[in-house]
Amino acid sequence: MLITAVSFAACSSVKDYNFAITEKKHSIESLRQDVELAHQILKDGHPGLYWYISKNQLDFKFDSLKNAINEPLTTNQFYQQLSPVVAAIKCGHTALRFPSVIVKDKAERETAKNKVYPLHQFTYAVADDKLIVINNKSKNRQIKTGSEILEIDGLAPKEIFNIVSTGFSYDGYNSLSRNKRIERNFASLYKIYFSEQDSVAIKFKTDSAVINTFVSFYDKKKDAEEKKKLDSAKNVAKAPVKKIKETLKHRGAKVNGEYQLDFKFLDQEKDIAYLKIKSFSVAGANFTLFYKQVFDSISLSKSKNLVIDIRNNPGGLLSSSLDLFAYLTDKEFVYLAKPINNGGFNADKYQTGLKKLRYYLTGFNDNSNIYEDKEGNFFSFMKGYQPQKPHKNNYKGKVYVLINEFSFSASSLLSANLKGINRATFVGIETGGGFNQCTAGRMPVVTLKNSKLALRFGLNRMAPIYQQDLYGRGVFPDVEIQSTLKDRISNYDRELQWILTDIKGKI
Repeated sequence: MLITAVSFAACSSVKDYNFAITEKKHSIESLRQDVELAHQILKDGHPGLYWYISKNQLDFKFDSLKNAINEPLTTNQFYQQLSPVVAAIKCGHTALRFPSVIVKDKAERETAKNKVYPLHQFTYAVADDKLIVINNKSKNRQIKTGSEILEIDGLAPKEIFNIVSTGFSYDGYNSLSRNKRIERNFASLYKIYFSEQDSVAIKFKTDSAVINTFVSFYDKKKDAEEKKKLDSAKNVAKAPVKKIKETLKHRGAKVNGEYQLDFKFLDQEKDIAYLKIKSFSVAGANFTLFYKQVFDSISLSKSKNLVIDIRNNPGGLLSSSLDLFAYLTDKEFVYLAKPINNGGFNADKYQTGLKKLRYYLTGFNDNSNIYEDKEGNFFSFMKGYQPQKPHKNNYKGKVYVLINEFSFSASSLLSANLKGINRATFVGIETGGGFNQCTAGRMPVVTLKNSKLALRFGLNRMAPIYQQDLYGRGVFPDVEIQSTLKDRISNYDRELQWILTDIKGKI
């Protein structure tokens, strides 16, 4: 009887939650409470709240939003109003997260997992307020690589971009990552601001014509089963799959069919080593063993040049970034300035019941790792802010680092430290992550009580010991160069080609 009651309560709770984030119009008072709560959470825990905006200015923004709410709003509508206020802090790690519907039924979950919505069927490039198709996975074969989307359900891409980017959070004054954020998350952003439909009208332009068409969802599991039946009916024999033993171990799982960690030599002589790191947090990867294998190979081959590609690397674990740096210097080093915080942030105090217990158990609080220095500053103990030894197999050859506007967080910290010791030639464009500092470390995600929006931010100031004079900007390249849209369509890597040409010119 008790089990039945708990089960009923759980179902009822899920139903109420889903209704709250999809259809319910929250009262004026409850929305104002969430505005106040978001503001208070940030004041309690964010260590860099006033780096780029004054307290008076930020207080004014929160107060203005609270006073402007004069009618009930859905969670979706509230997100569109609150996210620009949060973005005004100019902290790339601080942002609102939109809640997902909970699906308890197994069959419904399976259906949802296999349903590919229209705008998820493409990968995109954004340039000069144009939306270009880079890869088409839809059933519509008319849409080729390089096709320009002119309208989606009657809206021009430029209008869509201006709306969905209002809540983007950047590190300081550098907004170069705007287009990259749009193209990486276009379908998800469109869903938040314009809803997700089973079918959308798309007007697109090819080299020869302007075409109006509809793109509808499809079931990827059903499609795979139908293809299998068709192949069977046609007696299509599949060649036996050879299992090739991976020579590069410890690099973890693929994302969208691509390894996030990769290493190879770019020439037969093995004089040019290429190390790609698209994230410093990769499921299943062992960075310590991966780096060992990489630098053992480089040492064995006596490579004179190393290219480290951290373009589109949004960051990850501090230790993964620091351990790589230890292979690139032969001197003792300090990787991180003291990780200052506000001291003893408690996520669970903002909730009650099961949510409070979850916050307590999942370690969103930082109380057990807080220290106070002689000046009265609170900080967390982290590897890197005390002297570190270089790796015994450190690399002494020429280093090139590829960076772009989506190099953030741990990848920017790595870049700033390498720049600080003048260890590498940087090629590309300014990093999206700040040179002087960001907020990261422990990253609580606190749910607002009424709208169910989640506020995510870092509890620590994360900064290299080296600082640049230009405040609120990223790490700048020594050679500024960027692949054009035409390059991307044809898979021509202009930045890497510059490096290869530079190496050949010095041989």
